[in-house]
Amino acid sequence: MSFLERAKQAAEQARQAAADAAGSAKHVAIETSGRAQATIRDPATQAKARESIRLARKGIATAVERIDPAVLADVIIKATSLQERANAALRAKGSPYRISEIAIGAAIPPSITFSIGRLDDAADDPADHVAAVPAPVAARAAETITTLDGTELGADDLAALADES
Repeated sequence: MSFLERAKQAAEQARQAAADAAGSAKHVAIETSGRAQATIRDPATQAKARESIRLARKGIATAVERIDPAVLADVIIKATSLQERANAALRAKGSPYRISEIAIGAAIPPSITFSIGRLDDAADDPADHVAAVPAPVAARAAETITTLDGTELGADDLAALADES
């Protein structure tokens, strides 16, 4: 038997094996699909699903009820205080932006989100704000940047950060 005939015979055997495997896979898929549909329609399965949903709702309600109102009040006071201090700093720097909204998520732990908005006064031109900033502050602003945690970064720090990225 020549090499070509043996290759054809091996290819035919591989084709037959693949066809058998495909037929077997089709049979298993049909059988599994039928069992899955029967399980979904089973009243006991539906009752278990309803019970799971009820327990999940109860768990969420319980978590919200466990939030101590005094702690939530403290979070609100601290968040609004931070908003006022930040807005005062923005005003002092001549920025046309302010923290306009606070969103507090009643979760454990609580989440706080600040929204920043631009002043609505049409007469206020941002260029006027920059011009109104005192010269020492403007010079310092060009040399340093103050992060949210109060850390001041100089030109060398900024260059090092730019090199890292």
